[in-house]
Amino acid sequence: MLVSVIISNYNYARYLSAAIESVLAQTYTNFEIIVVDDGSQDNSRDVINQYEQRSPHQVKGIFQENQGQGAAFNTGFAAAKGEIIAFLDADDVWKPNKLQRIVEAFQDSNTVGVMHQLESIDAEDKLLDTNYTRGRVPNIELAKLILDTGNAWCYPPTSALAYRRSALAKVMPIDTKTWRLWADGCLVYCTAFLGKIQYLKEVLGSYRLHGKNYHASQQNPVLTSEEQASWQVAMETTNQGVNAFLERINYPARVNLMRNLDYRRSLYYWRGKWNTQEMLAISGIILRYPFYTPTERVYFLFRFLLKSMGFLMRPQSHLENLSA
Repeated sequence: MLVSVIISNYNYARYLSAAIESVLAQTYTNFEIIVVDDGSQDNSRDVINQYEQRSPHQVKGIFQENQGQGAAFNTGFAAAKGEIIAFLDADDVWKPNKLQRIVEAFQDSNTVGVMHQLESIDAEDKLLDTNYTRGRVPNIELAKLILDTGNAWCYPPTSALAYRRSALAKVMPIDTKTWRLWADGCLVYCTAFLGKIQYLKEVLGSYRLHGKNYHASQQNPVLTSEEQASWQVAMETTNQGVNAFLERINYPARVNLMRNLDYRRSLYYWRGKWNTQEMLAISGIILRYPFYTPTERVYFLFRFLLKSMGFLMRPQSHLENLSA
């Protein structure tokens, strides 16, 4: 079973060698590496050319103008020959048994995708919090989980995703406008409605935190007004993209963004005004949120209620008094 490894790269020459080496060191050896450089301005081309010369039968470099992650995925998929497509970000690395484990999982003919956990490392390869892994997915059918939580994002990022080619052919090419930066979201959300997704509760790779990661940068709790607006538009655009795909495949259900805890709670916080009906609705979502443990549900509910009470005690502005 040939595995095509797609590495999308943009100005990550510093980390790219480590990513490629982690694939070349795999215990499972029936693979090809396709490195799509998305218009890098650093010395990424030199790094890729060196590996093409060193391993011409395993490494292929493709260079294109900067178009975003979605376009890089499309380019890589078009060039891939494998039955299984595995994705790796240029700043991440895999454990040596990664491909072996996912190939074993794909022996189940009903499986269309495989995800696993990632540990976190820093720019110097130092392991960060050993008690935290990225991609803790509840034991619930993924399509149902996405519908129940309104596209909530608590899934492993790019480097933990692999799919059967036949399933990806129904998703590709990705809409590069909708999924310019968050293309792994497209993969996770759309393939969930195409068949069985296996989740391996194993750490098979390392997610590198260095300050420029897209997913990591979105976790900053303090956002400017412009960043808030951009985040809201991104969430709404993502939801529209998923529902457009569900319509295309004639799936009977649609994703309701008002079930998304982060989206709904954030909008409530940003408005900064007490709303009993909204407060009760969000409290109910927190108590049912499948990504929280029972203890976390109590903790986050308490935090939410405490912050909501602050809206009651905040004096109204002159304009609010006039509109009341």
